Amino acid sequence: MNSRSRVLVVEDDPLVSEVVAAALDEDYETSLVDSSAAALERLSGGGVDLMLLDCTLPGGVDAHLIPTADRSGVPVVLMSGDPERMEGLAGQSRPCILKPFTLSNLLLVVQTTIGGGVPAAE
Repeated sequence: MNSRSRVLVVEDDPLVSEVVAAALDEDYETSLVDSSAAALERLSGGGVDLMLLDCTLPGGVDAHLIPTADRSGVPVVLMSGDPERMEGLAGQSRPCILKPFTLSNLLLVVQTTIGGGVPAAE
């Protein structure tokens, strides 16, 4: 039985998705989706322990996505190259990763968030 935590990566840039998944794959099960709609569908299926959410998705971030994750008890880590957009979505002091980010910082934020701590933005 696999007891690794499951991370949902919501990112429209295929290269960023693949790099993030490759960085996480050793320690976490990763699922990749490229839209808010796909993320909502994946969340509704359960089995997600953390969501990494790109704040600059085409069409924007669905207004129901973060509240759905919150109701499901799934922590959300925001990722963006636009600090203002992250601030607009951050709400309850969510962990944020400013792009471009280092893989070591990504791993630290994921590990800390799943472990219950909330690291500061990079």
